[in-house]
Amino acid sequence: MTNRHRYLPLSKVSPGMTLADDLLDKQGHVLLPAGATLTAGMLKSLAQHAVQQLSIAQEGLSEQDQTMDYQKKLERLALLFRQGPYEAPTSTLQEYVHNYRRAEAE
Repeated sequence: MTNRHRYLPLSKVSPGMTLADDLLDKQGHVLLPAGATLTAGMLKSLAQHAVQQLSIAQEGLSEQDQTMDYQKKLERLALLFRQGPYEAPTSTLQEYVHNYRRAEAE
């Protein structure tokens, strides 16, 4: 299973796509495991249960697409942490998230 994924609104998910992460209910129970190939019936059921988006696996991203994806993630982090500079707990979190994204891109 790849660690590359994107979040798509349920309306843009089609049968045959692969779930990148476990889909959990409000209590943390697994509704669908990561790696599940989605069917039309599954998508209909998810819509009836008010699921709005899914993490969908992406295979074989080009280097350019990977770079663009990484840049979008960095821009999102800059937006989330725009109020800085921060005290120790928040700055540590910011560093951990940034390092995680960097490792994910490599």
